[in-house]
Amino acid sequence: MDENDQEVIEIGPDSSVHNFSDDQTVSSDEFKINDEDYLTWRKNARLLYNKFICHELPDPSICVQWLPEMNDERTYRLLIGTILENEENAIYILKIKLRDYPEYVINEDELQLQTENEEMYAEMHSQVTILHKSQVNRIRYCPHKQFIIASQASDGNIYLFDYRNHPSKRGPFDKFEPLVTMEGQKQEGIGLAWNPHEAGILLSSSRDCCIYEWNVISDNDHQTLNPTRIFSSHSAGVEDIDWHAFTSAIFCSVGCDGNLFIWDNRNSENSRPALSVCAHKQDVNCVSFNPFSEYLLATGSSDKTVAIWDLRNLNESLSTLLDHTGEVNEVRWAPQSEFIIASCSEDCTVNVYDMSFHIVVTEILYSLYAGMLTNLGLLRLFPMTQYCICGK
Repeated sequence: MDENDQEVIEIGPDSSVHNFSDDQTVSSDEFKINDEDYLTWRKNARLLYNKFICHELPDPSICVQWLPEMNDERTYRLLIGTILENEENAIYILKIKLRDYPEYVINEDELQLQTENEEMYAEMHSQVTILHKSQVNRIRYCPHKQFIIASQASDGNIYLFDYRNHPSKRGPFDKFEPLVTMEGQKQEGIGLAWNPHEAGILLSSSRDCCIYEWNVISDNDHQTLNPTRIFSSHSAGVEDIDWHAFTSAIFCSVGCDGNLFIWDNRNSENSRPALSVCAHKQDVNCVSFNPFSEYLLATGSSDKTVAIWDLRNLNESLSTLLDHTGEVNEVRWAPQSEFIIASCSEDCTVNVYDMSFHIVVTEILYSLYAGMLTNLGLLRLFPMTQYCICGK
C-alpha cells in the first residue's frame, strides 16, 4: 500500500484539534447551539483533558473499535463502519498521528494554562477501505489474527474480511468481497464477540432472540458458513454478548427481556443458561466482564442505570449506578484497572467510575458538529493507554 495515495485530513488548531488559549471565549453562535452545560464544558475543557481530538466523519457510523497499538507511540488506529441507507457502505481503518502536540502547564494560583507550542496538529487518514454492501451494525477484529475483521450486518449476515487485501481508497472497480459469509441469523443484530482464548470462535446475537456460535477455523475452506450452535433462551432480542476473561467456555448475554444469562458451552443444552437473573426492569443494552476479576461483570440498561454483578450471588446487584439521565448504551471496564469502568448514554455523557473508592467522576461530552447535541451510542477504552476513550 502506497502511503502517498492515502487521503490525508489535516486537523488544525482552529477546527478539530482544540487549542484552549487563556483568553478564548465561547459564544453560542460558534457552534449554533445555546446550551449552558455545553458552554461550561467548552470553556473548561482545557482543564479536563490532556488531549482532545474531534473529527467529523463524512458518513454516519454506530460502531468503533481501537486496533492494537502500532510501533510509533504517537500513532493510533480506529476501526469504524458506516450505516448509509440505499448506498454502498464501508469499513474504514483510520490512522491518527499526533505531531507537535503541546505540553500543558497549569498555573494553579491563576487557574490558567500555557502551552510550550501554540501550534497543535494531528494527521488522520483512511489507511484501509473495505466495501460493505449493507449497513455495518458492529465490527470486531480477531484477537488472534488482528488483520481479520468480522462485521455484523443489517442484512442479518456476519461477514469476515482480511484487511490486508483491501486498498486505502475506493476504486471504480472495487467489489464487495468478504472472505467468508456466515448465514443463519433470522434477523439482524448488533452483538459480536471473538473468543479471546480459542482462535476462530465467534459469537453473534440477533433480534430473533438467539445467540449464534461460529467456528471460522474449522471451515476456512468454505466461503459460506452455518452456525455450529444456536443458544435460545431469551424471550426478546439479544442486545449484547461478552466472553469471560478467564474461562474459554463461559460467556454472557443480555437482551430486551431484561435478563442477564451466563452460558457454559460445555453444556450440551442450548436453551438452558448456567445462571440467570432479571437484571433490569427494562431492556439491557450492554454487558461487560471484568478483565481482572473472574466474578465481576457490569450491565447497562434503558432504565438509565449501570449495575455491577458478582457471579457468586446474582440474587441482587453489588451496586447500582444512577448518574445517567438517559438510556445506557455501552458499559466497559478499563483494560488497565480492575476498578475503573466507563459508561455512555443517550444523555450525551460518558461517566467514569472508580469502584475502589466508590467515587464517581463524571465527564460530559457533547457533539461539536451539526449544530446540535447528540447521544453517545458507543465507547471504547484504548487497551494500551489508561483513560484514553473514543466515542460515537
